[in-house]
Amino acid sequence: MSAAITVLSHIPITLLGALLKGFPDVSVVQVPEQEPIAAGVRGDVLLTQAWGSPNLADVMSRGVRWVHAYGTGVNKFPLAALGGVPLTCSRGGSGIPIAEWVLAAMLSFEKRFPESFIHAPEDWKYFALGGLSGRTLGLIGFGGIAQEVAKRALAFGMRVRALRRSQGASPLVGVELVHSLPELLGEADHLVIAAPATPETRHLINRESLAQVKRGVHFVNVSRGELVDQDALREALDD
Repeated sequence: MSAAITVLSHIPITLLGALLKGFPDVSVVQVPEQEPIAAGVRGDVLLTQAWGSPNLADVMSRGVRWVHAYGTGVNKFPLAALGGVPLTCSRGGSGIPIAEWVLAAMLSFEKRFPESFIHAPEDWKYFALGGLSGRTLGLIGFGGIAQEVAKRALAFGMRVRALRRSQGASPLVGVELVHSLPELLGEADHLVIAAPATPETRHLINRESLAQVKRGVHFVNVSRGELVDQDALREALDD
């Protein structure tokens, strides 16, 4: 019989119902993020935030052999504090809810929510509303989240084009792959950023790239803010 696993968690145990239900033999001990860890507390696995914690060195000294970040982007994680211990993340785990949010944002834009809402019985309005069918969706990045967005966009009758660094066929039938940003920008009615934050993607959306988009393009960023030059975006919004 294998030894029981103890997970030290910076994440509140109230959020870990699925873990506790799926792995009843795993023991989860919640530990603080700021204060020193109590004497005698030890664990095999650390479940922590994607950016680490102030007491990470203290936790790592308690026998931890595996660290899992409760999030996707670990670009801000203090990797030096791991001391060679493997780090994993929850990439793909939030693909469906984020994709649903992206579709909701695009539909809200096209259907002019909440502007078109009726707030009183006599408040009937006529609006010229758009739709997703026939629109072109440009995806910057084509990982798990972007692929979930693409599945739903295709179901709405959208043309889907995705920027992907790697070569090869699209993993989704109906998605057109492009390999340079200018190829994507000029045709997108809705532009969704779903790429990782790396030195190469910092300010990927800048003055030059914003000059290539359609006037009136709807822009949705579900990645890190640093992929967008915020000053350039503000100028484009004012233009």
